[in-house]
Amino acid sequence: MNIFKTIAAAALAAGTLFGATAADAAYWGAMHRPGDNHVVRYIPGPHRWVRGERFVPVYGRFALVDDWRGYRLPRPVFDAHWVRAGGEYLLVSNRTGRILDVVVRY
Repeated sequence: MNIFKTIAAAALAAGTLFGATAADAAYWGAMHRPGDNHVVRYIPGPHRWVRGERFVPVYGRFALVDDWRGYRLPRPVFDAHWVRAGGEYLLVSNRTGRILDVVVRY
């Protein structure tokens, strides 16, 4: 009688485990279980420039700033120029293309 209870408990536990899996498969379908065919859509936000990064104009439109006084920017150091990219003003080195300073104004 004791063996019968053990077998019945094991059958009940196995039925519960496999029944939940079968129920999930029936609900989600064979090809649409959570985690299967999951597409992650990455929508990039605006690029944030940082000091030391190389200025690559691929990230959007930019404009050279000749009137740095009119925009109340500090005078560019020797061999550098100001560039406006979005709402940020970048001081870019002419020789290396690296960003020397970032001023954010929106």
